[in-house]
Amino acid sequence: MDLYGRPWRVERPLGTVGRVEVSRYETPTGVRLRLRDREGKAEAFLDPLELEGLTRARYKPVPALPLATGDGAEQAAEAWRTWGELSERLQNEFALVAVALVGTEGLLVRDMNAGLAVLLSPREVEILLRVRHMDLAPLVDTSDLVALPEPDVDEE
Repeated sequence: MDLYGRPWRVERPLGTVGRVEVSRYETPTGVRLRLRDREGKAEAFLDPLELEGLTRARYKPVPALPLATGDGAEQAAEAWRTWGELSERLQNEFALVAVALVGTEGLLVRDMNAGLAVLLSPREVEILLRVRHMDLAPLVDTSDLVALPEPDVDEE
């Protein structure tokens, strides 16, 4: 408990994906998505910015996170239409994401600002248990993303 009688952390289970338990985990420093294997041998806490980075993982591969590459946008969009209302919002000062468990198919993560989404399979969610935060840094760094050029108002 803190000085005001509030608990230091609050955990709300969301369900399981394969052999991984998924929950919303709130601490005084912010909200996280907690992933924990059922045996309790491994766990990971992902903040909203790291989750937002996962939505770019299929287009910006990271060696430590061997996700199936390719265009899974259609599958993620369909999952969002079906499961989006049941999603859990996670937000900090840098990112706003929604996460939802999609039956037995996996974990849906959607960047609410950009509209990008990724549907992670149970195997891919298990991989996240072994990934270090520094392995996700390339996904969080957006400096190499190409922006659409804006027209110059001074040019004719």
